[in-house]
Amino acid sequence: MDTMEFKLERQTFCAGQTVLDTSVEQSVEKDFVLPDYCADIFRILKCEVDTRVMSQTINGGKLTFELGVSARVLYCSEGDSKVNCIVQKMNYTKSLDLTDNCPSPSVFITSRCDYVNCRVISPRRLDIRGAVTSRVRVVCEKKQSIITGASGCSIQLKKQLLTYPAKRLTADKRVTVIEQLELAPDKPPVTQVIRTDCFIEPAEQKMIAGKLVTKGDAHLTMLYTCVDSSGEDTISAMKFTVPFSQIIDVDGIDESFEASVRITPSSCEIMPAADSQTSLECELVMLVSCEAVRYETADVVTDAYSTCYECDLKTADGSLESVPIAIEQNKVVTAAVKCPDENIQCVYDSWASVDNTGVRIDDEQNAFVISGNVKFSLLAKTENGTPVFLETQEPFEHTVALPEQFDTAASCICEPSVCVKGCEYRITQPDSADVTAELVIRADISSSAAKQLLSDITVKTDSPKKRDDGCAVKLCYCSEQDDIWDIAKKYSTSVTAIMEENELDTGSTAHSGMLLIPLMN
Repeated sequence: MDTMEFKLERQTFCAGQTVLDTSVEQSVEKDFVLPDYCADIFRILKCEVDTRVMSQTINGGKLTFELGVSARVLYCSEGDSKVNCIVQKMNYTKSLDLTDNCPSPSVFITSRCDYVNCRVISPRRLDIRGAVTSRVRVVCEKKQSIITGASGCSIQLKKQLLTYPAKRLTADKRVTVIEQLELAPDKPPVTQVIRTDCFIEPAEQKMIAGKLVTKGDAHLTMLYTCVDSSGEDTISAMKFTVPFSQIIDVDGIDESFEASVRITPSSCEIMPAADSQTSLECELVMLVSCEAVRYETADVVTDAYSTCYECDLKTADGSLESVPIAIEQNKVVTAAVKCPDENIQCVYDSWASVDNTGVRIDDEQNAFVISGNVKFSLLAKTENGTPVFLETQEPFEHTVALPEQFDTAASCICEPSVCVKGCEYRITQPDSADVTAELVIRADISSSAAKQLLSDITVKTDSPKKRDDGCAVKLCYCSEQDDIWDIAKKYSTSVTAIMEENELDTGSTAHSGMLLIPLMN
């Protein structure tokens, strides 16, 4: 009987554990009087509410984030076709309780406007009522010990070669980019900026000792009122590209880590420079979040028993996530926008946004289906010179094939994000136009099979297994493809002994029949 001292070999894997997944509602209420420099209100074209996360911090078991809400009202005065704009900005601070210990937290916050109503109280007074919802998810590091080896007490081990997350690092940074922009030579000077938008296109990233260098381009769109060469009030659009490069301090990071960077525009302000008609001053604020994971590969124990003693096994909580595969694909969504009362003379600009994004598994295709809704907006002028705001919605679905590294979509996790890269329009009929949005669909796909990994083995040396001293070999009837491990565990013998006795080459039976089971002394 093997009486050698029992020893265990362990490793630690760092899994991500979701500690908070909730929605936070915030009512939006604003009753205000127009400043003296604004024209009177006669007809509202559109009231839009834009929501952005301005900052986020975790301190003392509490998540605090600041939500910036901008209500933008486009309107016309009586007897005037000029488009005016008034913006009201509101900031809200929300706090949520977390567990006391939340190491290496990753915070995911997305916000959207549920509804907004704008009521004209008087030509100088507006009342805005609405609501926004923020989806908040916090993932923290959870360390778990797993067994990679054991010796003594006639222990038998079943192992599987697995790749597991061994270390996890996170970092966040609020980045402000100030840039001077120039209007194109054929563009008239800016009277008032009525809309800005930003699309972030990440570029290369590089890891050096303790730092992550990330680069990219911020594609900015500006819609503004102006006076053309004939002296007529009109609206023009301008696009800019602002490159950026940022260094993020991440203690302990090096080239052995797999890094994922999320860059979210928080605010984008563009205004005319005070000393020039063609120069603009831009202030772009971005939230940069980094998650870096180092993966290691080892033979991990998934089952165990002793041929001499009874054993108690304890399994590890959680599942192992593989190295994620980053997917980036484009999707084109088209819809028709119709002007109900008049023909369209010209379109000033079009834009789009995405909401209600979700993902489901298509079992037949063994793939993921990412779906959502695209909201199209169009600012145009009719044949009689009246500005109109037109909008429509179009659902979309996009199928993402499962990467060849994985077997089934059901055992994988897909975390998608969808943003609008650009929106174009084309007048197809006198009273309608086709709008086309180019979507960028990004997703990290990783396997997350809940494997039975052992975190502890207790050998009961005071409970030896009962033996039939008069028997050295038993016969066992097996079926085709029976696992030799299960047979060996049942009879408290070793897999090697059964394979040698029966001249087997693999860990399973090739066909049904009788097996000789040599019993251990």
